[in-house]
Amino acid sequence: MDTRLLLKVLGRRRELAARDGWSPSQVRTYQARRLAALRDHSQLRSRFYREFHRGLTRAPLAELPILTKAVLMDRFDDLITRGDLRLADARAHLAAEAGAQRLMGRYYVAATAGTTGEPGIFVWDVEEWAEVLASYSRAYGWAGASVRLTGRTRMAVVSSTVPSHQSALVGASVDSRFVPTLRIDSGDPLEDVVRRLNHFRPDVLVGYASMLGLLAGEGACTCSRGPCSARRRC
Repeated sequence: MDTRLLLKVLGRRRELAARDGWSPSQVRTYQARRLAALRDHSQLRSRFYREFHRGLTRAPLAELPILTKAVLMDRFDDLITRGDLRLADARAHLAAEAGAQRLMGRYYVAATAGTTGEPGIFVWDVEEWAEVLASYSRAYGWAGASVRLTGRTRMAVVSSTVPSHQSALVGASVDSRFVPTLRIDSGDPLEDVVRRLNHFRPDVLVGYASMLGLLAGEGACTCSRGPCSARRRC
């Protein structure tokens, strides 16, 4: 993770943490305000949404038409709110397996696996990606394993290592001297996964719930200094 992104993530995480004590009423008020701002932005900047939600700008969410992944990808260039970005650019970036390198120096790009048809492609600018990482980082803080500049948090991620997958992009983005990160493919043999975790001895273990269950069943991850020293699982 480059230092500027790390500072953005830590700053955003502090802002998010300040909301942990909000009342349900405060949360609902904030959600309504942010939703209204999001809908206004889409109407202003997206040609697709001006058509798709015509006459529905203040309609309840339940009354809005359903946006399918097929339509999203078919109308990608009209849907996005950034005039300098095109679907062809995003596809070329993914094909190059650029990982955490930013498209045009501005955008992080990830795709779904496409198991139900055409893969969905999703793009974030630096501020938006910092928000994503900060939201994930909150869970580590709740578990008592916060990332900080004064120490190192060793993280292991057992998920997809396909560079275009969001979980791989997250792992590549956070890997740094502050968060040394081991990425393991969830499709690897379980004994190999356990062996690599035992060797790395992470402070935080991140993975799919199904994989974490298998690892727990193998005794690979404990909350003490057991075979794998991961103190927190997410």
